[in-house]
Amino acid sequence: MEASRAGIHHELFTQWAKDRGVTINGVQPAEIHGHGLGIVADRRIEAGEELVHVPHEALLSIQSIPGAFQRSHKGSTIHGLLASFLAFGGREKTIYDTWKTTWPSPQDFVDSMPLLWPKTFQKPSINQGTSRPYRIASQTICPLPPAIGGRWGNCQIMESQNASINCLLHRQERKLQNDWDVVSEIFPEGAYSEYVYYWLVVNTRTFYYEIPGLLNPPCVDDRIVLCPFVDCFNHQDHGCHVWFDDKGYTVVSDRVYHAKEEIFTSYGGHSNDFLFVECTFSSPNLIYTVSPKSTADGFILEANRWDSLPLDDFFGQAFLTEKDKKTLINADYFGHYKLSDDGVCFRTQVAVRKQILDIRDWEDFVAGKLIETEQDEARVDAFVTMRILRVYYEEAKAAIRDLDRGGGTLKPRQREMVLKRWRQIKILIQKAFRSSINTIVQASMHEQFELPPPLISD
Repeated sequence: MEASRAGIHHELFTQWAKDRGVTINGVQPAEIHGHGLGIVADRRIEAGEELVHVPHEALLSIQSIPGAFQRSHKGSTIHGLLASFLAFGGREKTIYDTWKTTWPSPQDFVDSMPLLWPKTFQKPSINQGTSRPYRIASQTICPLPPAIGGRWGNCQIMESQNASINCLLHRQERKLQNDWDVVSEIFPEGAYSEYVYYWLVVNTRTFYYEIPGLLNPPCVDDRIVLCPFVDCFNHQDHGCHVWFDDKGYTVVSDRVYHAKEEIFTSYGGHSNDFLFVECTFSSPNLIYTVSPKSTADGFILEANRWDSLPLDDFFGQAFLTEKDKKTLINADYFGHYKLSDDGVCFRTQVAVRKQILDIRDWEDFVAGKLIETEQDEARVDAFVTMRILRVYYEEAKAAIRDLDRGGGTLKPRQREMVLKRWRQIKILIQKAFRSSINTIVQASMHEQFELPPPLISD
């Protein structure tokens, strides 16, 4: 790996962070050839070394915001308040100017955040004031995966029960809508574009943190802070240990690192659909790079042990009777169905068998008492393959085909992001089929997943 100095902005920022009490040991920001900004070792690092410590006082949190400014934002989330302060906070926010020079540019966000991608024909659903360089994507013109955009492009049954209200992109849009409703009342002349920019900075760069001694703490999803220097680490599905306490944030090495080697942190188990919506892109091991010089973070991973696909759309009113739905609800097995490369989750197995078994056998299965024969398992696997895997696989094939033909008004970078995510989904489904489906079913269905026949022992 070739790494070079990160440039004057990051050198000034590193010194600024140290002046605020951040301790940095054996690591530094660097431009990594072909990948963008990251943190690399500047010497050999042993496992268990403390690499970075950010004291509580250096965090940008609700406690960093002047009291009068906070009180004017009654009803605001922490997310919305931090964004408002960075956008409209007056002289008090200028102490963070050096840090801001290391953040993604507005164009980075336009290039990589689906929230800002073009719409078809609907007007923006958010009151954006008079400044509208950003447009919110309630309906995108590209075939986003269903978990992101809430739409199935090629399955009419799935489209008819459209669960777009609960998809990742629309949930994100509602969060921004609610925050802007509060802030626009306080700053009616405030530029919407500036607010959206800082809202996305907060969205992509904050860390979970429980502020010590805070009365009436916010909901779990809103316990966030911005953490200088730690926000420069790129993300993998495994990496250095990161934790917080009442003294601040600490990063500790998980293994030995050699000089010039990039060092990663892990922010927990998130699917690549989640990372696609919530984060920007530029790092090694990612499916997409903004540019070699971009300051944008990289999060969506080529290899992600946490990656999965939601399957709730396959168990809506078009597939389950009201009686079956009520039975699943009473047993606490309705919803939250997932597919990973190991196959469908146990909750999905329960829901599938509700449509196949009689009530007594189903109850025995839930209780762990049912002994299934190979034929029983083949019947279940055939249902999973025909009703779930094949439908999702055909959706992925069609999306890839359509994107290969163009991409509408999507920019090339945006199109490549969507295309590569669909390719990931296609591979995940193939792996799930190969690893979890009975070989009898595989033998009859493998061609539909563009796979060779399974090896069947005598």
